[in-house]
Amino acid sequence: MNEYELVSIIHPRLNADETTAAIATVEGQIVSNGGELLSTDVWGRRRLAYPINHLLEGTYVLMTFRLAPDKAPVLEALLRISEQVLRHLLVRGIIPFQGHDRRDRDRDDRDRDDRDDRGRDRDERDDRDERGDRDRDDRDDRGPMASAPSDADPEMAEAEAAVAAE
Repeated sequence: MNEYELVSIIHPRLNADETTAAIATVEGQIVSNGGELLSTDVWGRRRLAYPINHLLEGTYVLMTFRLAPDKAPVLEALLRISEQVLRHLLVRGIIPFQGHDRRDRDRDDRDRDDRDDRGRDRDERDDRDERGDRDRDDRDDRGPMASAPSDADPEMAEAEAAVAAE
């Protein structure tokens, strides 16, 4: 049996009792297919990142469970046809949550600001090259064939010599 995480978004038109019943239906399908429910975490009603069927909110639910691999497609089929579930994501494996407290975020922001300053200095150095502040040998820009006359065509060699003399 594999471990799974299921995040689902329940339709916002359902009241609290109907939402609980929808969650219980999904849990019942997991158990009836031979699965073992580990946890159910109702995150509550939240704003969606983008509208789904002209809806802007939904109730998020995270479930972790064990289920035989051949039963996962059956569960997903149920979730796909359910009118109560707007979206779902079933992932094999349980990803442990490693939350950060506010001090960690502040430290990360300071580190990011330091990196941004270093990048700005590097950009200024790159601009100097484009403006021509550094000395460059123009002959290197023409490539290796520009300095040697062509030996294959004598007329070309004379033309190149005439251009070089000017």
